[in-house]
Amino acid sequence: MGFSLLPKEFEFFDMFDRLTTECITASKSLLDIIEKVSFQEDDIQRIKDIELAADKITYEIFEKLNKTFITPLDREDIHSLAHELDSIIDLILKLSNMMKMYSVDKINSKFVEVLKLIDNSIYSISMAVNGLRDNKKSRKSVLEHSSKVDTMEGVGDQLRNEAIAELFSGNFDAIYIMKWKDIFQTSERILDQCDDVGKIIETIIVKQA
Repeated sequence: MGFSLLPKEFEFFDMFDRLTTECITASKSLLDIIEKVSFQEDDIQRIKDIELAADKITYEIFEKLNKTFITPLDREDIHSLAHELDSIIDLILKLSNMMKMYSVDKINSKFVEVLKLIDNSIYSISMAVNGLRDNKKSRKSVLEHSSKVDTMEGVGDQLRNEAIAELFSGNFDAIYIMKWKDIFQTSERILDQCDDVGKIIETIIVKQA
């Protein structure tokens, strides 16, 4: 009986595409909540549902990995990529819960800029992951997208530093400072997580060259 590698390859890549789609949906949902300045339980539940869906996909990837003898990418790279993508959504949920817990009723303008960076970073990640299906043809595009993520992480660092410096300018009370310092640091962790995913993708490309 013949053995076909192709179906197994596409199953992994299809699952990765589903996982990046959940990342995009989580980011868009957070932006919607910020636009409404609404942190009700129903709003947070949407992101919880996305996080559960992502966990399920990640579990499917791990299960497939355990049952597949020959994999299209190194086994550790498949495991790391799935885990780190899922962690992006975990952090988005953490940030949403934090803003609900802190009863945020007015949005810091720099925070909106950071969220847009997160959204753009996740889009670039999704494009890079999609390019892994045929990385010989898509190598340049994949590396360009992962490089964009690294650049946006640097911009995010600068925004965070500016925002925290502004918080300690003497114009805000201690509780406001505490809340927004936590929020900015958590949002920066999301950008760091996106950058981690970008580096995993770059490692995969180097190995597959």
